[in-house]
Amino acid sequence: MPKPLRSMLKKGENNPPKEKEPGTELLFRIGKEGREVKQVHQLSLRLQTIASEVPKESRLADIGTDHAQLPVALMGVERIRYAVASDAKAGPFQTALRNVEAAGFSDAISVRHGEGLQTLEVSDHIDVISIAGMGGSLITNILSKGANQLASVQRLILQPNMAADMVREWLYENEWTLIKEQIVQEEQFYEVLIATKEKGENHQHAYRNKNWDDAILFGPKLLEKKPEAFQLKWKQELDHLERVLQQMEATLQRTEIGEERERIKNRIKRIREVIK
Repeated sequence: MPKPLRSMLKKGENNPPKEKEPGTELLFRIGKEGREVKQVHQLSLRLQTIASEVPKESRLADIGTDHAQLPVALMGVERIRYAVASDAKAGPFQTALRNVEAAGFSDAISVRHGEGLQTLEVSDHIDVISIAGMGGSLITNILSKGANQLASVQRLILQPNMAADMVREWLYENEWTLIKEQIVQEEQFYEVLIATKEKGENHQHAYRNKNWDDAILFGPKLLEKKPEAFQLKWKQELDHLERVLQQMEATLQRTEIGEERERIKNRIKRIREVIK
């Protein structure tokens, strides 16, 4: 018999993190209501967090879908009405196609092979886009090239593996309102950024009364709460930078690395001020 969504968590992830993510709890509750998926698909905590930010009845485009785990899981609990699962690589595209067919969702999830948002069509009526597991530079490049496809989109759920500051800056410059940020820890730390674009919204709101550089680097919403995973991430970064600085101080060619050393010292100072 198929298992409810709660069983999709990998072994060892059944216990919630010390700081519970409210959105993740919501997705678990839907699973408990008795709806079942046709095939069990394991979701990591990272994907659970992303899934929890997809509004009910959405029409989702999952860009860089890999195995289509996210849209299949969401369709399995009737969280979304329709999805496009898109990937630029042939291997992941074929895997996604097989997974969608095996789950029995071929009529509701369209699996497509192509670059970024270029696979989306006006007739898809996509209102939510998720892009996860890429660098911040690639994510912003995808969004910039897909400006026309963003016209009907109401929500972006973005999970950069690195350079989240680049994503925040892009959102701000393109007048998307950053409404929420989450951070989860698996084999590394992942930041999940949720942004909306609706009439009457002020995209500057999240950055009011905050140091601009700090808000872009650390995240304006994360700075407000500074959850445990946030503290751990930046403590690790601080330790790493201090080791690098010590190695630099030991070298005899100080004049050649002076600019880089000052940059690192400035970053260390900023991190210390935030996690003190």
